[in-house]
Amino acid sequence: GVDSDCAGDLQVTEIDDDADGYSECGGDCDDEDGSVNPGAPELCNGLKDDDCNPATDELADIDLDGFNICQGDCDDLNDDAYPGADEVCDGADNDCNGEADDGIDYDHDGHSGCNSEDCNDNNASVYPGAPEVPYDGIDQDCDGLDLTDIDGDGFEGGPYGADCNDTDAEINPDAEEDCEDGLDGDCDGIADGYDDDCVAEEPEENDGNCSCDAAAAPSPAAPLGALLALSVLALRRRPGARGHQGSRCGR
Repeated sequence: GVDSDCAGDLQVTEIDDDADGYSECGGDCDDEDGSVNPGAPELCNGLKDDDCNPATDELADIDLDGFNICQGDCDDLNDDAYPGADEVCDGADNDCNGEADDGIDYDHDGHSGCNSEDCNDNNASVYPGAPEVPYDGIDQDCDGLDLTDIDGDGFEGGPYGADCNDTDAEINPDAEEDCEDGLDGDCDGIADGYDDDCVAEEPEENDGNCSCDAAAAPSPAAPLGALLALSVLALRRRPGARGHQGSRCGR
């Protein structure tokens, strides 16, 4: 920015001759070629320095991984990235195939552990959409939850749940007891025959009026024993029965 030779040509010498946005004073190492400037990509085109940075020349192997950009190194500043490298879950295209974090499936269940797709890439029974095993404390299908409410009635079943039948949505702690099905519908631990909800109601007590309609009530039949006693007594009182018989025997 200084006219050092006092020639008055400062604007001329600092002009961008190739109109690529950079002048020689701005770092353009070839101000006659618009494709060469500090912002240009380094290309395998036979030119020594497209981006005007000798450290990134097309034949340089900056990260010393054995590959330069002309040999397919997609990131010559990362020695973990080069053609044939092992892909790891780091968000980078390590093997330089154009895809980041691809093909990683440590448990070989068809789902990658990268990007949180497979929530446990060391267990082949755990992956998105896997069959969920209830009550085991493991999230097999990677939805973030273990299956503890099979019938979807809002109550957890299993050994620590309050739902005593987690396969029937009609049976849960909030359900009404059905006193005719023989089941513990409200999960209080008591079946119908012993559940307080199913005990027969006591008959209503009389209102205090105990009068009876004697005229309407039928007279009770005489007891059979009483009738027999009366018959025996009548026979004993017949006049002369025993004396007449005795006189016959005396003769």
